[in-house]
Amino acid sequence: YFLRMKKVLLGLVALAMLGITSCKNDAAAPQSTSTTDSVTCAATASKYVYPEGSPVAKYGKLKVNHLQLCDQYGVPVQLAGLSTMGWQWCGDCYNREAIEAMKNDWNINVLRLAMYVEEGGYNTTPEATFNKLCEMIDICGELGIYCIVDWHILTPGNPLAECYSGAKDFFQRVSSKYAGADHVLYELCNEPNNCQEKNNPEKPWECTREENVTWDMIAEYANGIIPLIHANADSVGAPHPIIIVGTPQWCQLVDASLKEGMYQGNGKDLSDPLPARDARLKYDNIMYTFHFYALEHKESADDKPGYYNFYSYMYDVLNTLPVFCTEYGVTFADGDRGIDLERTDKWLLMFQGNNAGKQIVSHCNWSFSDNERLSSALVPGACARKEWNNVTTSGEYVKKVLKVINTGAEDTTVLKPSNLYVK
Repeated sequence: YFLRMKKVLLGLVALAMLGITSCKNDAAAPQSTSTTDSVTCAATASKYVYPEGSPVAKYGKLKVNHLQLCDQYGVPVQLAGLSTMGWQWCGDCYNREAIEAMKNDWNINVLRLAMYVEEGGYNTTPEATFNKLCEMIDICGELGIYCIVDWHILTPGNPLAECYSGAKDFFQRVSSKYAGADHVLYELCNEPNNCQEKNNPEKPWECTREENVTWDMIAEYANGIIPLIHANADSVGAPHPIIIVGTPQWCQLVDASLKEGMYQGNGKDLSDPLPARDARLKYDNIMYTFHFYALEHKESADDKPGYYNFYSYMYDVLNTLPVFCTEYGVTFADGDRGIDLERTDKWLLMFQGNNAGKQIVSHCNWSFSDNERLSSALVPGACARKEWNNVTTSGEYVKKVLKVINTGAEDTTVLKPSNLYVK
């Protein structure tokens, strides 16, 4: 089964290659681009007055009601925005001017801050990486848009791995500083997966050591982090923030907490029956992560028609758990090898409430960067030239989608009703 599944999931394994193929404007280490002394990472809570009319001023502190992300008044809300790539590679893409362009020109209301832990990220330059993260959190707050603090694990895929042992200190530090900040959401672990090593220099995408990373392992990790974040919110009398938790198989097996034996490599189709259980996390304002790449996650595996139908699977999952799609792309999961806007439409239309739970799902596109891959929103070299609207095919599509969703504009070239998935 695992060999068969590798054909379905090869692109996801290869996602680590996004860090191997760098942006044109490589940065040896992430550096703050702030022009003032006000952006610091002191352990004191930051306070914000969000601009009138901004998304955060409008929606306030978000919460989860049953299946739905809601605003401060309990009204369903959909966040739609972009994700950064690792700023150790694309440092020129992430500064105040760029984020202002994302808000004003791209119409985002949320920015996912993908802070890689390995792959030359936080574990390599912890203070510089953390300071850059804080700078971007503060800019988002000053502009009144939401941001997701993403502890971006990839390889190894086990959030309990020793190299991620700094997670508790990291989340303690960041959630203390931003305990009262309405605009800050947390993503505890990007894409848990079975790949623990990649050490073949000729095939750097190939996993050379594997283990079954199950929901129970993810939950053990999450149960060590969530109370820290909650305690800091409690200390300032603030509601608990939205916390988004990764799911097995690169955030594909979203309902693993509700099915016994739902894990990567279990030899089962998504539609095979498994014993029910309730291993959901027992906290408020928890959401579960789903990631899709349009050419990878679709109606069936490429080599077996009808097998692994992700549309059918997620259509039903959205009636069981509150979901946030913190990462999606129009390509294969390696960010390259083709583009499928029609299938991307299919997913984003499902997220408009066209699913079994009528759930409106928030989402972030991978990625606002000028990496050479097809999934990048900007053409190579655009960030160094400050060309924030010099778009690729992916960027052009995503920019239109964000305008339609976040401003109500009409555009018949995206989100076409003919692409709606009907089960």
